[in-house]
Amino acid sequence: MSVQHILTPLLGAILAMAVLLEGKAAGHSEFVMQLTGRAVDVSSSENAGRIDILIQRWSTDEELQRFREAAPRQNQLELLSLLHHTQRRIGVILMPGVQAHGARARLRTPRNVLFAREVTTPAGRRIIAASDEHLGLGEPSIEARRSQPEFNLIDIRFEADGRGVGKIAAINDVTFSTEVGLLEVKDYRKHPARLVDVREEQQR
Repeated sequence: MSVQHILTPLLGAILAMAVLLEGKAAGHSEFVMQLTGRAVDVSSSENAGRIDILIQRWSTDEELQRFREAAPRQNQLELLSLLHHTQRRIGVILMPGVQAHGARARLRTPRNVLFAREVTTPAGRRIIAASDEHLGLGEPSIEARRSQPEFNLIDIRFEADGRGVGKIAAINDVTFSTEVGLLEVKDYRKHPARLVDVREEQQR
């Protein structure tokens, strides 16, 4: 295993912890939204561990407009370039670490959130977010831990009881929604759930 493969998740975990400590030091939450849920194993549909999504800020109207203009073309390189030019961080997804591989591997695996907006539709509340890395929710932890550049869309839809279901899609499984003016998971109902029991944590 290369030094980069060892250091990348470690540095990411340190960065995520720094964000958390920054909010505590200020005496209040630094997040506009904190979500928890559990990943679904891709092979057995069983619980694959806790997932936390920490949104530090929503994407600006300017960032949203750029995203909307590029979204219908569904060009991965163009969308990745837009995400990489985000001026300030949006948030982080914390996935389970790897058990039985030493203390360093047990650190939770962080993934960047580089775009996020909350939208309300007649069908209910949704959160659309995007990352520039493969989000291996429910995949074997040792595989999911490897950093792989890839545009991934997170489409979380909430029921009336406040619980949500999240689905993950790469560029070939997304479509542009004229209803919300954003990309969304194509054939959402048929797409397998990768995140369930998503709930918003109360801010402190």
